[in-house]
Amino acid sequence: MISAIKGTIFAISPGELHVDTGGGFIVKVLYPVSAYSRIKNESSVLLHTVLKIKDEEMILYGFADKKEKLFFEKLISVAGVGGKTALSLVSAFSAAELVEAVDGGDVGKLSSIPGIGKKTAGRIILELTGKLELAEEEAHETVKVKEDLISGLVNLGYAGKGVREHVNKITKENPDVVSFEELFKLALKKIAK
Repeated sequence: MISAIKGTIFAISPGELHVDTGGGFIVKVLYPVSAYSRIKNESSVLLHTVLKIKDEEMILYGFADKKEKLFFEKLISVAGVGGKTALSLVSAFSAAELVEAVDGGDVGKLSSIPGIGKKTAGRIILELTGKLELAEEEAHETVKVKEDLISGLVNLGYAGKGVREHVNKITKENPDVVSFEELFKLALKKIAK
């Protein structure tokens, strides 16, 4: 099995990457579209991979983050969830959002992804509830930043209930932004509208 691939980016587009391994091979790798902005300007890449064989075709899926790879593997273990569907889920939601949707039984959120109906979403929830875990420090850090944002905005005079909704929306819309300062600026812009 190919557990990772490292090499120079030969060609890249959202969701598809061609990696020159340096040994005379250029390998096509499908990856989460959400990672495109992070890796599009890189010259080399290291991706943790999952190899799937479908109808005698080998498909290599790659992830910059080990947590995404782990979630992808758990998703494809659910009957009716193929690689393309699992990749869409990993692309659409951050790890924290995916855990929240599955553990919270949010069929609507999961079925909002093309290719996932209510039955498949229900099966994902049934089979994976409690099995998708964030590292404790990741979950704690996410909660801490949200609470700090809420506190800061309330201290500026904004109403508590509306602030919580804005902060939740900002963190969901910007999963790659983890800095308190950047999120605070985004929250101020959003709440001032």
